[in-house]
Amino acid sequence: MPAVTSSDPIHLDDVVALVTGAGGGIGRAVVELLEARGARVAAADREGGPGWDALVEPRTGRTRHALDVTEPGAAARVVAEVLDAHGRLDVVVNCAGINARSAAAETSPEEWAAVLDVNLTGTYQVMQAAHAALRASGRGSIVNLTSTAAAVAVPHNAAYSVSKAGLVHLTRVLASEWAADGIRVNSVGPTIVATEMTAAVRSDEVYMAEKLASIPLGRMASVDDVAQAVAFLAAPAAGMVTGQTLYVDGGVTTR
Repeated sequence: MPAVTSSDPIHLDDVVALVTGAGGGIGRAVVELLEARGARVAAADREGGPGWDALVEPRTGRTRHALDVTEPGAAARVVAEVLDAHGRLDVVVNCAGINARSAAAETSPEEWAAVLDVNLTGTYQVMQAAHAALRASGRGSIVNLTSTAAAVAVPHNAAYSVSKAGLVHLTRVLASEWAADGIRVNSVGPTIVATEMTAAVRSDEVYMAEKLASIPLGRMASVDDVAQAVAFLAAPAAGMVTGQTLYVDGGVTTR
């Protein structure tokens, strides 16, 4: 990764960022890139989950926080921990998310609720808990991880698609409501990314052939592609950007 200096418009010097879902493939890439661009990162994920141990990195001043976004009061507790450890909070990146593929006629109420609880309600709870601290920052920025499934109908993926579409609109609503508080709210919507979450579908050759054929640029997004978009929206370079979804999709949503 090339060196980043304060002359770079996508710099995050002296910024404190909270990243949820930090143990996942996209979350890890976001944490590392924000740190490379000068941010101090509070990395949050489910304690003991995949990637939990790797979240510790004393050399960068990173702090690790146990967070289940569906647990009542957990987001407020973590925000308080971040303020105690770092003294401020400027950026929140919501990477926490789950998926569950099933035909709509066969999706159980429990499966539907679980996906929406994490992807939509849980993300909202994190943003709500962080609101006061971001307002006090004077340069607050939120970046939510959504998906091309929010804009393009994906069969056998109703709960996930609806949760991500809801998140896109929630992004717009909060961008409008919180602009007066100096808080920008945007989202990043990648196409398929090679992470643990997509391992099962990536092993299906027929599915992958069809998926890649639907992407004009002909490839999956990388975790770095997504992280770079997140860093841009979090940084002063995007200071006049709010309420937007940046699709990192190789042209999927242009069709």
